[in-house]
Amino acid sequence: MKKIELIQQNVDEVIKQIFSIAIDILGGPRKLVEYRRLTWLASLMEAIFVIYLHNEENKSADEIAEFLGISTQTAKAILQSKPEYAKIKLESGESCEKTHIAGGIAKLAYKTWKETQNGK
Repeated sequence: MKKIELIQQNVDEVIKQIFSIAIDILGGPRKLVEYRRLTWLASLMEAIFVIYLHNEENKSADEIAEFLGISTQTAKAILQSKPEYAKIKLESGESCEKTHIAGGIAKLAYKTWKETQNGK
């Protein structure tokens, strides 16, 4: 991981909060086990970092990719993901459009987290 300057010093704590919201969106820990979606967790954490770094730290896809050790294309796919398509995939199991599912869930969780921050 390349070091980048961050505005927020407690990034890991914030990421854990957003991750917890994302787990709830997915139906909670039991649903993840039940539906064998545990493999999603690494992608979900990665996507949350991408969304957070882009929105809160104003980092580009290239900067995020270098920081996280992922490809720029992966960072861009996450940033371009469509939350509404991810929800459809979760609810019906069918995908109406191609999207980065973890990215879509990360965006939903980030939005919920942001709303709770604005309400404080």
